Amino acid sequence: MKAYGLSPRRSIVDAWDIIEQNPMRMQFHAALACTALVLAGCVAAPTRLSAPLPQPATGRHAPAQALVYHVFMGELALQRGNRQQAVQQYARAAELSGDPALAEHAVVLAYQAGDDQLALDLSRHWLTLAPKDISAQHFEALLNTRLGNVAAAVSEFKSLLRDVPSESFPLIAELLGQETDARQGLPVMRQLVVAYPQSAQAHFALGQLALHYRQVPLAVSEAQRALVLEPHWDAALVLEARALVAAHRSDEALKALKAYVQAAPDNIGLRLAYAALLAQTQENAQARAEFTAIIRQNPHNPDALYSLGLLALQDSHWAEAHGYFMRLLKTGRRNEDARYFLGNTAELAKRYAEALAWYQRVNGGHYWLSAQLGVVRALVAQGKPDAARSYMNSIVGEDAADTAQLRIAEAQIFSDMGHNKAALQVFDRALEQDPQNTDLLYARALLQENLGNVAAAESDLHRILNRSPDNADALNALGYTLTVHSTRYQEALGYIEKALSIRPRDPAIIDSMGWVEYRLGNYQQALGYLRKAYARLADPQVAAHLAEVLWVSGNKQEARSIWSAALKQHPHNPALLDVGRRFSP
Repeated sequence: MKAYGLSPRRSIVDAWDIIEQNPMRMQFHAALACTALVLAGCVAAPTRLSAPLPQPATGRHAPAQALVYHVFMGELALQRGNRQQAVQQYARAAELSGDPALAEHAVVLAYQAGDDQLALDLSRHWLTLAPKDISAQHFEALLNTRLGNVAAAVSEFKSLLRDVPSESFPLIAELLGQETDARQGLPVMRQLVVAYPQSAQAHFALGQLALHYRQVPLAVSEAQRALVLEPHWDAALVLEARALVAAHRSDEALKALKAYVQAAPDNIGLRLAYAALLAQTQENAQARAEFTAIIRQNPHNPDALYSLGLLALQDSHWAEAHGYFMRLLKTGRRNEDARYFLGNTAELAKRYAEALAWYQRVNGGHYWLSAQLGVVRALVAQGKPDAARSYMNSIVGEDAADTAQLRIAEAQIFSDMGHNKAALQVFDRALEQDPQNTDLLYARALLQENLGNVAAAESDLHRILNRSPDNADALNALGYTLTVHSTRYQEALGYIEKALSIRPRDPAIIDSMGWVEYRLGNYQQALGYLRKAYARLADPQVAAHLAEVLWVSGNKQEARSIWSAALKQHPHNPALLDVGRRFSP
């Protein structure tokens, strides 16, 4: 489920993005995205036909008339929401046409519909019509990758690499990272590295992709191999540091990057990356000092101003944050980000009218949707729930594909602001339109559980499990709900055990397992699960569970240590405060 909530804890500066790359970096994915955007103009509201549909033509002019027929039927299918039929009609039109643009359109439709094999077949036709079209080549390579045709994909990517290999490797990594999973993308990139063993760019791209897929040891080794081949490459230095942090070797990463910065103090990119890494590892005071030093050297550096604003926001220093974001706005860079966080700052300071004004000025960028939800929150906070609902309806109208997620976000806003009845009404109306939507049912069940409406929560979770018996989230939620709100512990144990068999490494499910074992009186088994969950997820809820079980097991010193550390990080967490009231650790 997407999360659109308000939070001052953002990524300070992505250390990778700070290091300037070739301006063609986004070309691969942009080729796909721009092609897909052509479709936006093809989907209109359904029209009521006043005449019979045209039929396929026969006779001397049949090919041209048949082409028109299939295009028309494809458009009609799109208007009626029948994407599969639209794909078939456009595929037939593409076969009849010698127009590369029509072939491209058919490929994108098939690709968006998830019919990768048909999309691959159509991309080959597109390439026969436009053999030098780089977008067609990208599609064929990508689709072969997704279908597991490693040798074919590698061959196609090699042909692309022959022209500009140093520029193409990071683009290929980006394409594979956004459009495939690790099982598809990594084998292809590994084979490309085998073909170019002395290319630092190749090893860097594999390391970048490995880090994206959380294959951390591979990311570290490939970043280091790239540095052997090109020792002073800034991007590879940063990739190595990021991979080391992901490998829980933060001290080593910071030490290495600090040494590089000291050796090249005028390298602003490296200094920004080092400061960002400090922030990522929660060394906020040092991060702030580094960013401030950069500002002294370059007063208008947008990345440093942005990062200092976020650090101030995180520490609840509203005036300071406002000042940095205003300075950022005056640089003319990252304007949409600056406006969003000026709204964020005002909202967190409870200046809702000011927040509303800033959010409404966000016209695009990464935080556009968050800003729209900020408008809704600001309206609710000002006592204007009807206006908030109306505004949310306009957002949903523009983004119907994400209706369920947007309705979940809307309900979360009302719930967070104490309007639980309104939140339930959002879910009820949304489920009237889409009664089997798993995300909506799950989100409503969580809200019902939080409100103590256990029977309603259980009913929604059972509706999910009746259709999807192996839904681990629903199994875990149902088991945990029964554990907390009933004495049906054996039944709860069965649900949680099944969830754990499906996702054995999920810390939330492991925590639930520990909690139901505790309720069953199995303290040692409970401690085993809860320690494991806490090692994987230092969440305040898990900390509260672990501290309670340690306390009742007689290990009061460790209980007090874990509870105090968690409370320091989360001083207002209800679960931790409840443990404190009941046990005074």
